[in-house]
Amino acid sequence: MVALEPQWDVVVLGAGIAGSAAAILASQQGLKTLLVESKTFPREKVCGGCLNLRAQASLVRLGAIEGIGSAGAVPIDSMRLQILRSRADWQVPRMMSVRRSTLDTLLVERAVACGASFVDGTLGRLLAPESNQDNASRTIRLQKNGESTDIASKVVLIASGLTRSSISQDDQWPAEIASNSRIGVQCMIPESDAPCLADGRLHMLVGTDGYVGICKTDGGWLDIAAAIDPLSIHRWGSIPQVVERILLECGMGPIALPGKDQWLATPSLTRHSQKVSERRVFLIGDAIGYVEPFTGEGMSWALASAESVIPVISEIASHGWEDGMSDRWNDWAFRQQRHKQRTCRWIAGRIRWPRGAAWVLQACNWFPPLRASFIRRTSQ
Repeated sequence: MVALEPQWDVVVLGAGIAGSAAAILASQQGLKTLLVESKTFPREKVCGGCLNLRAQASLVRLGAIEGIGSAGAVPIDSMRLQILRSRADWQVPRMMSVRRSTLDTLLVERAVACGASFVDGTLGRLLAPESNQDNASRTIRLQKNGESTDIASKVVLIASGLTRSSISQDDQWPAEIASNSRIGVQCMIPESDAPCLADGRLHMLVGTDGYVGICKTDGGWLDIAAAIDPLSIHRWGSIPQVVERILLECGMGPIALPGKDQWLATPSLTRHSQKVSERRVFLIGDAIGYVEPFTGEGMSWALASAESVIPVISEIASHGWEDGMSDRWNDWAFRQQRHKQRTCRWIAGRIRWPRGAAWVLQACNWFPPLRASFIRRTSQ
């Protein structure tokens, strides 16, 4: 393991969007920041890859938007939404499609350029405070290649995603998973394998077993991401068979999907952490909670959490911990889940009944203000 300094202002566990964004902002505040990632970069991750206007605005503030454009991110300004055989073609505010391997690597590079230190292939775990430990820091154990070392930090940000692997063995951080939650799955195929889908549109296809999003992305690939019912995998045999069934229900011709070993998958998507902060520790990004996404909301939520936590940790670094800081972050997370995720929660419930959802789609076509409201809430 690379020798690391024993004391930090901020340690961020997880170098996804939320973690890297927080590392950028903390470093820009002059805080001594360490970003830790369990996977070896670059790596793919299950994600539809669409950056809506909120996410793009955050990336502008992070100084990362130009690099993403230069890397070949694909602009998207229209969406084909299909629920079974009902179809609608809508113009949407311009989104950008980018692979997570591209986006996350660029954000890590930006964090390092801003002064953060980065280690990958390293598992970081938050340790419970010892009775004789002072209140000025928390301890993190880093493990790599069978070796381990302990470091201390004034603030720890848990950005380790749905699994919360940095705290998953600590029952002091309970989480609630929705009983009917779907799982996320994804693969990449060359755009030449399905030229009918490489048309610059976001294709959203809803069937009885879930929904599939398909769009062109950087590097000449098509990103195929889906939220599917876990029981459907057992019913139809494999992830690609479930996705193929959804495509066929929507009248899509056969597509040469990769075999089951080439798909990535997530645990249950819809969940929330019942506690998102304790002394000097804050959960950000997907670790806070998640609702099935539709057009890139997950990434905008992650970026929003990174930006919102920075004033709190700057205050801690400057003036120390004060009672009530955990409550402030719990209140922020509650507002985020209640208001910002409300539209996705409503959509996720409707499309579980695709025949009824098809009527909602027709109503949006017949009544333009309703369509405009839907687009504004999911794309801006």
